[in-house]
Amino acid sequence: MKKNNNKTLLQPEISMKSEAQIIRGGVSKQNVILISAVSLLIGFILGAVVAILKIQPMVEPKPASMVDPSVNESGKNITFSYEEDIRLAKSILEKDPKNLQALITLGNAYFDTDRYQEAIDAYSRALAIDPKNPDVRTDMGIMYRRLGQFDKAIEAFRQAAQDNPMHANSRFNLGVVLKYDKKDYLGAIKAWEEFLKLEQSLDPSDERPVMVRQEIESMKASLSKK
Repeated sequence: MKKNNNKTLLQPEISMKSEAQIIRGGVSKQNVILISAVSLLIGFILGAVVAILKIQPMVEPKPASMVDPSVNESGKNITFSYEEDIRLAKSILEKDPKNLQALITLGNAYFDTDRYQEAIDAYSRALAIDPKNPDVRTDMGIMYRRLGQFDKAIEAFRQAAQDNPMHANSRFNLGVVLKYDKKDYLGAIKAWEEFLKLEQSLDPSDERPVMVRQEIESMKASLSKK
C-alpha cells in the first residue's frame, strides 16, 4: 500500500505501477511512484514507457515465487486493503463531501488498483478544494498518462511544477512523457535540466540525476545528427 499521498514518479514503463510506477509527488499515500533503481535503469536503457514512482523509495519487488503479489509480507490481502480504503473514504464522503484527506485517500486507492478514470475524478475533486497541491496534481497526471492522454498529463505536470517550483517529481515525470510518449527531445531536455537544478533537494541515494544526465546527452547526440 502506498506510503505517500503522492505517487509521483514515472519510470520507463515496464508494466511503474512501476509503470509499476512514475514517481509520485511526495507524501505517504501521496508520495510516489519510487521505482527501484534497477527497474528505472532498465526502463531508460530499453527506452520503455515511463512509469510513475512514489516519492518514498519503493521496495524492490520480491521474486514472485516468494510472495504472492496479492499479499503483503504480513500476510494481509493487498486488494482487500485497498477496497477497505475505498469503502471507508466513500463512507466519510457521504457525510462530508469536501473532506480533502478522504478524497486523496480515495484517489490513491484507485491509483493503486489501476482504476485510472476514477482516480482522476477523485483527484479532481481534491484539487477543487486544494488547487495548489502538487502531489495530487502529479498523481493525476500519471493517471492521464496511463489513459494515453499525454497532453493532459503534460499539462498536469507543468501546473504542479508551477505551483511548487521545488517539486522535482513533476519535472521528472514531465521529461518522461515528453521523451517517451511525445518524442519531444528538446522539451524533454528542458524539463530534465530543470529537474537537475533541484538535485540538491533530492535524497543522496536517488539515482535519477545520473540517469537523467545520460538521457540528456543521448538526446543531444541524436539531435546533433539531424
